[in-house]
Amino acid sequence: MRVVTERVWKLPLVPSLGFALALTVFGLGAGCVVGEGGKSRLVRPRGNSSLAEARAFGGFPLYFAGPSASRLRLEAVQRTDRTSPAPHTEFAFIYGTCRSVGGSGCSPPLVILLWPACYRYEQRYSIPAREQVRVRGVPGRLSREFRRLELYPAGTTIVINGGGLASTAELLAVARALRGLNTRLGASALLPARPDHAGRTIKCRR
Repeated sequence: MRVVTERVWKLPLVPSLGFALALTVFGLGAGCVVGEGGKSRLVRPRGNSSLAEARAFGGFPLYFAGPSASRLRLEAVQRTDRTSPAPHTEFAFIYGTCRSVGGSGCSPPLVILLWPACYRYEQRYSIPAREQVRVRGVPGRLSREFRRLELYPAGTTIVINGGGLASTAELLAVARALRGLNTRLGASALLPARPDHAGRTIKCRR
């Protein structure tokens, strides 16, 4: 008889961005392997949203990398509605699973996070010259150390966290695979350019 245990963990995917994700941890009985500190359990993300809801969302343009990316299946869609510091909605598209050892948490290998451009935009941060890039026609910020890429198209800020990917090349391949969900944009097409707002604070509309 196989015993399945289930626990819920809330893990910060990117602590500096203040985003937390609820993950469900499954102990798969005979499927578990032993690692340091005890058995490992498969962690399969469960979101509170869906592709259908994302397609119907009208707040700002949403993008994802398709049903799979870098050999990882789209596992969950998470929507978070926030009231502070300004009212806004965030979406996350979570790809792949991970393993929790000894009851501790783990991070999904690939997560695509989306904010409205008014809440997170490039002029709010000092981006070192070595991290400045252009991808699909828009400016971005590439952290090779953490395998994270931020893109700044019109209306949306895209953050691709690829800590579980094998290389920066795979991270950039995910960016090239982005396509629109509630907006018409095919994979590899240029992303829409963001209007210049240098020196101005962009406020989200209520």
